[in-house]
Amino acid sequence: MASDLTSAPANQRINMSCGQTPLSPACLAAIGEQLVEPVYYAHYPEVEKETCLLLKRLMHTKNGPMLMPGSAVYGLEAAMLSTVESGDHVLTVQTGVFGRLLTELARFAGGNTTEIALEEGQAVDPETIRGYLLDDPEIRQVALVHCETTTGTLNPIEAIGRMLKMEFPHVIYMVDCVSSFGGIEVRVDDWGIDLMVTTTQKCLNAPQGLALVVASEKAWDKIENLRSAPRAMCLDLHSWRRYGMDGGAALGYDTFDRAGVPRAQRPHPRDWPVHGPHPSYTLVVGLHASLKAIMDEGPKRVYRRQYVASRAVHAALSAMGLSIVAATEKSAAPVATRIAQPASPDQLDMTELHRILFEDHGIAISSLARIGTMGFMAEPGPVLRTMSALEHTLNTLGWDVEVGTGVTAAREVFERSEVFYGRAVGSQDVSP
Repeated sequence: MASDLTSAPANQRINMSCGQTPLSPACLAAIGEQLVEPVYYAHYPEVEKETCLLLKRLMHTKNGPMLMPGSAVYGLEAAMLSTVESGDHVLTVQTGVFGRLLTELARFAGGNTTEIALEEGQAVDPETIRGYLLDDPEIRQVALVHCETTTGTLNPIEAIGRMLKMEFPHVIYMVDCVSSFGGIEVRVDDWGIDLMVTTTQKCLNAPQGLALVVASEKAWDKIENLRSAPRAMCLDLHSWRRYGMDGGAALGYDTFDRAGVPRAQRPHPRDWPVHGPHPSYTLVVGLHASLKAIMDEGPKRVYRRQYVASRAVHAALSAMGLSIVAATEKSAAPVATRIAQPASPDQLDMTELHRILFEDHGIAISSLARIGTMGFMAEPGPVLRTMSALEHTLNTLGWDVEVGTGVTAAREVFERSEVFYGRAVGSQDVSP
């Protein structure tokens, strides 16, 4: 039986980071089964097809996702290399490390970048993006991060997408949903997202190693009409559109590749190797199990649970005399919370805080004092245990915190929430 970390005993370590997250019990059980056939046998295409259909439902898109072996950055780089040519004007939003990464990837692809740099904890205003687009009519792509985990901030991708769709329909809209997908609703088609990139290791609670990329018809038109092809094969989205599994015809989608994307209609500007890129059987099986678990619970309940868990963390931190980096509650991400450094840095040694939490209390969080409430870990048990450990750690570091205040504040949030109503929140064992 797979271990359920949401009810882990006090002496068992738990991972409350912002990724790589723990594997869901369903995923852990699925990938623990022996691999008895290769990807080109009949079973795998069926599993991948169902996985892609589940992703399309969760993404709210008619376009098929590509399952690319590699971390999330592989997908981000592939999206940039496949749509940005030398001299293309690209507008990016720097909300933290991952926003800055989009700028660097656009430059690497040859783009002429303009970066909107925001103060730490701030989210971008759609009006700001509109102003940049009006000032530079040559901008052909806007790229930003939905959930910037380095600051715990959420950008308003829906409002931005609707604005671009109505006023700047020629602009390709690229969104990094790496940390948000599966934890926050994302409606790719309704919000006019042309390139959406995410991964498996965050809110989906599946193994690291797959980048998930979805492209709109507008993005595919750009990809297929590049003046010069990227000097790549596995990071060229055109190759993922071109190559399909041999079992595709038998499954009734012979004109589509394994991700349900129509095969490439135009010849590529360069020759192709005989053998194309292949997926990972084990990683896809694990993802498939995690997606089924989300669908069984119901996406709306999953999203609500992660939101409530994050607000429980916020309430606990406030009760302990701490604050968060996100500038407002509205822009605070429901899947990642970063604790703000006190005004006087010598008041709290964040390096020691990390060490004591892990070594003495068995709680792993992310660097920069970031706490994840991602996927199946967004439950009262692990959150309350983390807040209890944080209280004791703060006292160890000389921060005067009355033990129990943070836990009580977090518990009250859970007890008020309809998604946890009737649950025995008060009986959780939070002993450090």
